[in-house]
Amino acid sequence: MPRNANSISLPPIDAFGDGGFRIAGVRKEGATLIVDGAARGWTRQGDELSVDDLRIFLDRPDRPDMLVLGVGERLIHPPASVRKAFREAGIGLEVMDTATACRTYNLLAGEGRNIAAALLPV
Repeated sequence: MPRNANSISLPPIDAFGDGGFRIAGVRKEGATLIVDGAARGWTRQGDELSVDDLRIFLDRPDRPDMLVLGVGERLIHPPASVRKAFREAGIGLEVMDTATACRTYNLLAGEGRNIAAALLPV
């Protein structure tokens, strides 16, 4: 697995679809976060994305440089409050459909970038 500048292994997204992801060979059902070099389930507060849904990336001393946010089958921008919170925290927020987000995450992880991902299933 590639490592970022903080020597954290970044697991690859091997596949996606059917309501989940295969990350580093392990199937994850539903919405998924990749943070601290590990994939974990992502429980959201409601249908619309909120700052609280992404607090795990904002409230940490070792913030990623960028969050790749996959929002499902089609691009839907998060509310202004989410974009503002990431801008104020100095974290790049790249919002895209989930398929593009998976490819982008793998490319940036392969470069050893300090990134994380939040992915809604397709």
